[in-house]
Amino acid sequence: MFTFHDNVYTSSALDVPGVRHAFSTRLGGVSENAATGSMNTAFWRGDDDETVRRNIGVLAVKIGAAASDVVCAPQIHSDLLRFASEANRGEGVTRDAPRSGDGFYTDRPGVALMVRTADCAPILLAGLRDDGSPAVAAVHAGWRGAAQGIALMAVCALRSLGVAAKDVFAAIGPCASFERYEVGEDMRSEVIRLAGADIAARHVREASGSLHADVAGINREFLLAAGVPEDHVDVAALCTVGDPARFHSHRASHGVRGTMGNIIMIKAG
Repeated sequence: MFTFHDNVYTSSALDVPGVRHAFSTRLGGVSENAATGSMNTAFWRGDDDETVRRNIGVLAVKIGAAASDVVCAPQIHSDLLRFASEANRGEGVTRDAPRSGDGFYTDRPGVALMVRTADCAPILLAGLRDDGSPAVAAVHAGWRGAAQGIALMAVCALRSLGVAAKDVFAAIGPCASFERYEVGEDMRSEVIRLAGADIAARHVREASGSLHADVAGINREFLLAAGVPEDHVDVAALCTVGDPARFHSHRASHGVRGTMGNIIMIKAG
């Protein structure tokens, strides 16, 4: 279940010992222009760099971190994830990120993983190893990343750190809903190529006389296919397109917008 408090959402699925997380909205930040106000976590959307860093700091504080603890990167709608260690803190925030990608995973306390969204699906994952220590991941999963199986890759990344799939918990945050995500035939053809005709048939369907895509549904299916138990997957019933007062939405704003930040961290100490 998703709960709204202090301008961010949290998911009960991620109530894992030692883990803190938050899905931001467009509320509670320091941006002042109409397109990005007031919480914007992207540098290339009209705010000066210091304003964006302040926003990231406001978000980071909600999980007990600082902007200098956050790791993020330019996103490219891929299935590329990267391990983040203490040495990576600040990348994409207080210093340049060394490369692009669409997710991170770690077992290091104090390393805050962040992905940005504005209609694509953010997925935060956490799990416990046999010794009780946690590992976490964060991925940006729009339709292309979803169809490439980035959610499955995130589970595999946690497995590489010693978390069994049955012990993974995942929350798919606010994104464009099926009802409001109208797409073209070219998108369905690409999902067929990347994920197969069965997934395309289930999640790219006709509705109200046009073709629509269920990005959250694609990601959920890949999480279950990776072995995550169904009751460990929480999907937000929150549409970014339908609520532009609360969320940044690429579609609702015709591309003139900021981005939300979605962040997860293992508590230090």
